[in-house]
Amino acid sequence: MTSRMTHSASARNTTPSRLLAAIGLAMALALAGCASGSANASKSKGNVTVITLPNQAEQIASAQQLALRAQKTKDPAEAIDLYSRAVAEYADLPAAWNNMGVLLLGEGRLMEAAEAFSSAAERTPNDPRPLFNLGLTWDRAGYLETALEHYASALARDSRYLPALRGAIKAEIRLGNSSPILVERIQTAILLEQDPQWREYLELQRSWAEAEVRAKAGLPVTGAIR
Repeated sequence: MTSRMTHSASARNTTPSRLLAAIGLAMALALAGCASGSANASKSKGNVTVITLPNQAEQIASAQQLALRAQKTKDPAEAIDLYSRAVAEYADLPAAWNNMGVLLLGEGRLMEAAEAFSSAAERTPNDPRPLFNLGLTWDRAGYLETALEHYASALARDSRYLPALRGAIKAEIRLGNSSPILVERIQTAILLEQDPQWREYLELQRSWAEAEVRAKAGLPVTGAIR
């Protein structure tokens, strides 16, 4: 009698465990089915669902072909469309983002241009060009202080990048700022500058900036002030 009762109790204790295990397995299979259904692509092979991922090499090649077509076309609207399709296909194409930004800037679509240059800058952490272009965009929009921040960011990547030096110097002058940093930037630009008109402009601004810095420091000012 005791043996039968023990056996029955054991059966009662085991049955719920088996039932829970079966339910857990069913839920796991259901979740696996949901996961496979949400994948990019899948196909059934017998009772097994095989997940197929997109071929990244093909995506990159397709995006690069679109960007090359954009580079060759002379129609800005078509080029913008092609670059847009290229980065939609594969986003990690900084040159496509930057070139699209240049075209958008030329079309006066400043906000879109700024977004494109920002995307290019994020993907090329050492290249000063997208940040210079971003500064130029804000410059044309009339936000000199924001433009100066981006010119300075470009120079943080390459202190000898002449377009950013020019942009930063002009922005500082227009804002009426003068500082040892401005003087240093002007001196660096003069050493790099090959354009006679720019050299003349920079020499004139150096005289003014140096005089301003000396005056702020309480030092005697010599030479002509602009």
